[in-house]
Amino acid sequence: MGEIHVCTQIQVPKNLRAQAEVLAIQENIANGHQITAGAPPGPASLAAVTGNKWKNGRTLKVRILNGSDKVKGKVRQYASIWMQYANIEFVFVDSGDAEIRVNVDTSNQSWSYMGTDNLSIPQDQQTMNFGWLNDATGENEFSRVILHEFGHALGCIHEHQSPAAGMDWNEDFVIKYFWDNFQWPREQVIFNIIQTYSGTTTQFSEFDTRSIMLYSYPPEFTKNGFSAPHNTILSDADKSFIAELYPGVDLDIAYFNTLQVRPADRPAEKASSYQQFSKTYENPPSLAVGLNWLDVSKDANIRVTAFADNITKSSAMIHLDAWAGTILHSAGCTWFRKATDDGEFQIGSFSTLEDHSWKNPQQKTSREIKFARPYASPPEVVVWLNSLDMDKNKNWRLKATATNITTTGFTIHLDTWADSVLYSAGAAWIAYPANKSGVTSGSYQTPDGNTQLQNSGTIKFPDGTFQRTPKVLIAFSSLDVDYSRNLRLKLGADSVSTQGMNWHIGGWSDTKLYSAGASYIAFNT
Repeated sequence: MGEIHVCTQIQVPKNLRAQAEVLAIQENIANGHQITAGAPPGPASLAAVTGNKWKNGRTLKVRILNGSDKVKGKVRQYASIWMQYANIEFVFVDSGDAEIRVNVDTSNQSWSYMGTDNLSIPQDQQTMNFGWLNDATGENEFSRVILHEFGHALGCIHEHQSPAAGMDWNEDFVIKYFWDNFQWPREQVIFNIIQTYSGTTTQFSEFDTRSIMLYSYPPEFTKNGFSAPHNTILSDADKSFIAELYPGVDLDIAYFNTLQVRPADRPAEKASSYQQFSKTYENPPSLAVGLNWLDVSKDANIRVTAFADNITKSSAMIHLDAWAGTILHSAGCTWFRKATDDGEFQIGSFSTLEDHSWKNPQQKTSREIKFARPYASPPEVVVWLNSLDMDKNKNWRLKATATNITTTGFTIHLDTWADSVLYSAGAAWIAYPANKSGVTSGSYQTPDGNTQLQNSGTIKFPDGTFQRTPKVLIAFSSLDVDYSRNLRLKLGADSVSTQGMNWHIGGWSDTKLYSAGASYIAFNT
């Protein structure tokens, strides 16, 4: 077995992790909401960690810190190949700040930080390393290594660690090999070679044995004798995937997260963002707003609301607010826009405060909603939570539903149960004809009796609904979280395609999640 050159995926140091998360969302709000397009099972592969994607169309400065003129030229040459397929531009600079800082040495170690993780690394430190490139290096090796490391810089993980790879590693042999040859401890081998990324944190489809992100390894590394080829160029699947990840057309963003304006360790009661629409309407549109991210302290009542105001023909102000002492670390929301002349969609909202005062909490509240325009047949109705005010001393349980849907209206419900105390809650609703082409909707929730923090599943869209990847908006419809820990909950989806998507509902840290649900709407833009 000959010498093997391998790459290390570098993790952000623990003391910089919180900053990295804030910078990722400030760079690209989709990193917070984590709804990403991607091919369904089929030829497109690669795997990218959702949550560290650069803003589409981004110009990234690259500074090569050292190395011979030949090596520097090869870095520029092969890194630039990614620009042919991704809507990203690399600009090479000789001085000043740069998002990507490349070191060349003889350490025999090549590595890179992943995507927007680069932003958290101090400017006086490198973010990428080439440990065996020199003037005598062959052309194929230049191509293989440089393309691979800049793939990491764009957010791509090792292909053999994709959830689709299904590798059957000979773990004892692999761990011993990397210790004997590279002095890698067991933990480093697990992280860079053996560990498979969770489907909740990656965007992926089928395993691509020709991917540039797959380093070659011998048959001794696997129990079934499978070995990886020596890939030196981007595969067709690499090209199509990175084009999906960074498409040529800028997407219409409909997400706001407080992490865009302040870090989670600086809680505040109010946050807002001016949002420019992708088009100018004849008249100001209406917006249905829903919550999709919550990080709230347990030490005060849970009071959060999401809403839009100052709506013009081309923009709106989006707010995520708390009140009366609530400690809001972060929150996120999405919104659906309806033009005033749209005769098919109808939207509205309802708050329990329209029924009774917060001083008189009750577990069940409902209201008959009448459509301004009747439908020919009962429509589809999507309901999103957009406000909640719950007592800190009982579990936080809330559910928004629509029942008794007819051609003229429906009943909206905002309910809690058991011993929870609901002072108030609000929800937005969206109605549209059930037979409308190019749109579908639905809901999903975590499995009953399952208290795990990370939950995921698959939604299949009706056949023929979409001819191109739809826009998907998701917000909470229910939650049931233990009051003894902070309320931390967020929604996401990946591999959105014409055929369907993978959904994710998750908490983090020590949050105790009993259940949560979400409603989505997918539509052509």
